Amino acid sequence: MEYLAIVIVVAVVGLLVYKSNNKGSSVYRGVSTPAPAPAPVEVRKAPTKAQLSKLTKKEIDNLAKLEWGIVLDARETKDKMIAEFIKQAKAILKSQESDDGDDSEDEV
Repeated sequence: MEYLAIVIVVAVVGLLVYKSNNKGSSVYRGVSTPAPAPAPVEVRKAPTKAQLSKLTKKEIDNLAKLEWGIVLDARETKDKMIAEFIKQAKAILKSQESDDGDDSEDEV
């Protein structure tokens, strides 16, 4: 009789521990978890003249190199660097847009 009481106590304690460890899991509650939200799509835009005018020539050169892969001539004036940066950034964006759109047209 004592063994039966010990087995019941151990079973109850084990069940409580099991449920407390799986409390956050919805599989055991019969509820499905919602699917994770899709990652937002980042729309890349060319920087504006106003944004670039606030930066130094060195900062413009670094931004162009590191984030856009554009090599600017640092010997030029700031205004010429800005104009060249915007021109090349828009060309990059335009080529990326045309690359994205061509995939669906090739499947004929």
